[in-house]
Amino acid sequence: MKLSSTLIVLTSICSSLILGAPVAEPAGELVTRNGPTAFNVSPKGVSCGSGTTIYCSGSGCKGNFSPAQDTIVITEAAGNCHVSLYTGENQSGTITERLDTDTTGTCVTTSGSWLSYGFYCS
Repeated sequence: MKLSSTLIVLTSICSSLILGAPVAEPAGELVTRNGPTAFNVSPKGVSCGSGTTIYCSGSGCKGNFSPAQDTIVITEAAGNCHVSLYTGENQSGTITERLDTDTTGTCVTTSGSWLSYGFYCS
């Protein structure tokens, strides 16, 4: 009886240690957390979320819009990232919107138009 009680106690202690130990994540899991991110932009006259979806992964991406875009909704977001929307091409002109990834699902409309974007992660 004493031996079985000792085994039960040791098994319980080992189980607690194993369950409480941190578990390493596969490299693919970490990549997924830092990306991908997606946002949808629409030109004037097209409803928000019904335009072009742009996908970014890793530390970010940049590009120009053609035609100019008037609405944006972040559809999938990695943490610690933001989208900057510019009035000029090649990330020039004025940044009229800077959307953090916690705005996912919220449609944002501008009174002007955006000609380029930059998606940046820290």
